[in-house]
Amino acid sequence: MSARNFSVSQDGQGVYHLEGELSIHELDKVKVFLEESLKGVGEVSLSLAKVRFIDTAALQLLIAFKRRLEPGAKLKISSVSDEVEDILSLCGLKASLL
Repeated sequence: MSARNFSVSQDGQGVYHLEGELSIHELDKVKVFLEESLKGVGEVSLSLAKVRFIDTAALQLLIAFKRRLEPGAKLKISSVSDEVEDILSLCGLKASLL
């Protein structure tokens, strides 16, 4: 999956690595990716270690997606970049996502 400023790859352990910029312009692609990645599995693990920027719309999508998961399903964010960690801290959303 790729877009102008955003891409996703999966490693051998099943972790999805998001890279680039997560903004309102990529929300449809991110939403479809999240929904598809959860089909048939109980847990999806994301790494945001290579995300350079995330806006409030993308943060809202991740939080809303995490909150509406079926019982037993889990969205796990395994690592974040310094930029994303700063934004989460500033917004007071660290506990909601990590």
